[in-house]
Amino acid sequence: MKRRMRLLLATATGVAVLVGGAGLSSASASVSRAAYVAADDITNVSVGNAYVPADKEIEVSFSFALANPLGPGTGPTTDADKVTITAADITPAGKSAKAVTTSVNYPAHVTGESTAPRPASASGTGKFTISKDDPAGDWTLRLQTSRGNTSTFTVKVAGKQGITGASVTPNPVNLVKGQEVKVTVQAAVKDATLVSAKMVSDTTSEYYDLGSLELATDGYYTGTVYFTDDSAPGDWTLEISASRGGETLKGVGSFSVNAPEGGASKKSKSKITLSAPNKAKLGKTFKIYGKVYRGTKAYKGKVVEVYFKKKGTKSYKFMGFAKATSTGKYTKTVKQKYDGYWRTKVPATSKTHSSWSAQEFVDVK
Repeated sequence: MKRRMRLLLATATGVAVLVGGAGLSSASASVSRAAYVAADDITNVSVGNAYVPADKEIEVSFSFALANPLGPGTGPTTDADKVTITAADITPAGKSAKAVTTSVNYPAHVTGESTAPRPASASGTGKFTISKDDPAGDWTLRLQTSRGNTSTFTVKVAGKQGITGASVTPNPVNLVKGQEVKVTVQAAVKDATLVSAKMVSDTTSEYYDLGSLELATDGYYTGTVYFTDDSAPGDWTLEISASRGGETLKGVGSFSVNAPEGGASKKSKSKITLSAPNKAKLGKTFKIYGKVYRGTKAYKGKVVEVYFKKKGTKSYKFMGFAKATSTGKYTKTVKQKYDGYWRTKVPATSKTHSSWSAQEFVDVK
């Protein structure tokens, strides 16, 4: 059953501020390379991550190339020959133009009696701002040079990101003595680059960290976790975090957990953490690592299982083992060919529950 969510914004100070209600939507837009339209003084414009923020003003950078920055032809040059940006602005759809700042990295002057061609181009950068009240869609960037030429470009600005819904299945979660219950989280999120989830008991300090959720072919972000029979019964909170640039939205919803018939088994809890780099080079090794616990203490010498799932596939593949040290820490050297997700698992014993780490996504470059 889908639960309505409260949309929260995690500010730079970490304080959560209510900014909207259930069903808040965001315009579906994307950042694209600017399309060159007019004169050829300015070319190769590339715009950074341009989007409408939820509650603050962001600064967007772009780069460009300036043709013949010291003038055309050959021979020595002076500052008087420099081609400058004399005017720059960007206009949101239906609104007034906003200021743009620019800077050009000029090449060294040609000196002496040289007859070599003057530099053909120079690199430049610029910046403009987008506020929460600005519209998404096509913005027009205008750059004018001292040669009198004006170049215009179309910059696509994405809409506000939003968490529009989430669900926990099954709900309620009915615990089973001696078994683990698979629980699936599904979230509807727009215009985010990273989505993660955490499930927290309302009455105890217990939680399950799902880590990065995967964007499925149906457009929903999904993740799974396994509840042991001694999980805290009662009300729980699902926390969905969606990030883009320096902005993080947080949606929360409620679900419930029912105690197992006959009570919980006498097994101890286990817990395992996992850290992995955000990016890795194709075919190059890197390390994943974490710590294993039995109860609240380090699980000394425990052998854990390592799994990988290629992005877009349904199943994890076993990738080997890693052994914990006397302090519970483990490390494994791995490599991958494709973008995908890593997880580690503590196998169950007759006295200890199994557990899974959060899911960690690694992007291959």
